[in-house]
Amino acid sequence: MNKKIIVESVLILLLFTVLFLELFWSDYSVDIILRAVLLLIAIALGLYVIKNFYEELEYKNEIKALRKKVERANKELQRLDNAKSEFISIASHQLRTPLTATKGYTSLILEGTYGEISDSVKNALGKVYTANERLIQLVEDLLNISRIESGKMKYNFKKINVFDIMASLDDTFKLMAQKKNIEFKMKMPNKEIMVFVDPLKIREVISNLIDNAIKYTEKGFVHVNVECDEENIKIIIKDSGIGISKKNQEHLFTKFSRGKNSARLYMEGTGLGLFVGKNIVEAHNGRIIVKSDGIEKGSCFTLELPKVKK
Repeated sequence: MNKKIIVESVLILLLFTVLFLELFWSDYSVDIILRAVLLLIAIALGLYVIKNFYEELEYKNEIKALRKKVERANKELQRLDNAKSEFISIASHQLRTPLTATKGYTSLILEGTYGEISDSVKNALGKVYTANERLIQLVEDLLNISRIESGKMKYNFKKINVFDIMASLDDTFKLMAQKKNIEFKMKMPNKEIMVFVDPLKIREVISNLIDNAIKYTEKGFVHVNVECDEENIKIIIKDSGIGISKKNQEHLFTKFSRGKNSARLYMEGTGLGLFVGKNIVEAHNGRIIVKSDGIEKGSCFTLELPKVKK
């Protein structure tokens, strides 16, 4: 850049010199005046060009300095992000052991392994068990996020029939919907549909989507339809619940994102399940699509996965 400015400055000075000398090569006053005017114009333009060259050089130097600062800041952010992920992973692993132990002993007490307990104690322990389950799920979500962000999420892919996953969920969520007096229906095609997936992780994603549909539906229905075309299988979960605003739909699959209206029905949500689910599904070359006409107009989540072709 400096060489370019020097060369161009020298050329401009040569031009000035040539125009100046030409003043003495003419015998006509009119010609001399015209050449003098041309020289003045050339000087003005030349100085303007040189000024712009130096301003451009200064601007590029500032950009270069800013780029170095941004690179240093990015490295520091990356270091902090890695430290955060490592901390979450370690902390989550350390939390999971006592939480699992708490769950096990609470379950044994509720089952009467250590003797009969009163109804009031059972009620209190039931609340402890439920709260502990939420903590275990939170820890698992945090561990999954740490694995996803560090690229260490492991999958155990198998060729399975979708019916095997869905049938195991049907009875579970029927009971959950009955407790809320919500109509729950699951419809599946009467044929074998094979997919190549990690069964446990895909089951977890589908379970989370259905669970959310029931939690955020006060009355009406939750319908689950399994459809397929030549390329994909579609698991469509439609409800008559609280719905999602257009603005919230844009951020629904980001970490810790929850709709403003969702806390009214379910305070304990963390906004991590959909983020984890989206990443798991995308690792299976699939996608999750959400549609809602707005608040109080229900929602429709569609999970797409590629079929195994015969």
